[in-house]
Amino acid sequence: MINLVKKDLKLSTKINVFAFIYAISIAAMGIPLSSHPAVNILYALAIIMLVFVSVIYTNGYDDRYKSEIVLNSFPIDRRDIVRGKYLILIIFILTSCILIFLFTNIINVIYFHENRSGANIFDIIFAINVLLIFYSIYYPFYFKLGEGLRTFNVVMWVLVFVGPSILKKVGNALVEKEFFIKIASLDLNKISLCFLIFGVVVYYISLQLSKIIYMNREF
Repeated sequence: MINLVKKDLKLSTKINVFAFIYAISIAAMGIPLSSHPAVNILYALAIIMLVFVSVIYTNGYDDRYKSEIVLNSFPIDRRDIVRGKYLILIIFILTSCILIFLFTNIINVIYFHENRSGANIFDIIFAINVLLIFYSIYYPFYFKLGEGLRTFNVVMWVLVFVGPSILKKVGNALVEKEFFIKIASLDLNKISLCFLIFGVVVYYISLQLSKIIYMNREF
């Protein structure tokens, strides 16, 4: 399993440079906004984008070069293949969180002398919640369908780049709405912490389900 994780880590270093810079730019857009509600969304979105790009690239490589068929021809426990994918996702999440946290806070200290805020722990928790829940749903389908998710991955790749502009338009339309104001008044930090527990539990259940699915899959 460790070798499978190392493979995906090595592949992730070849991620499109433009995609990496684009995600960092999303985070940088939030630094000058200080206490504006969109700041936290931008930081979380940058983390999510980095993880999406990493997963799409590494999984896409496996699809293109039929890695699963090759791996299953070796005496490797299929459950280790599943565990490897779930483990590498956690590594991608932690790496992206640390990168965005350090980047935004270092830039904040170096270039801004006012009371501005870089990414904080709650931005990270929010991003982790989204990613854990999304991939808890995604991976059982991935291990069931394999290449059948190629079209979906292409759609996700497109959304990674057009998503921020869509969210900006939607955010501008909602920011003055009474519903949005009520949502913003809630203690979102406590809600995020509760969802983190939920996300971890769902992720574990998803792992067990994916192992069952993959063990019964024919190649």
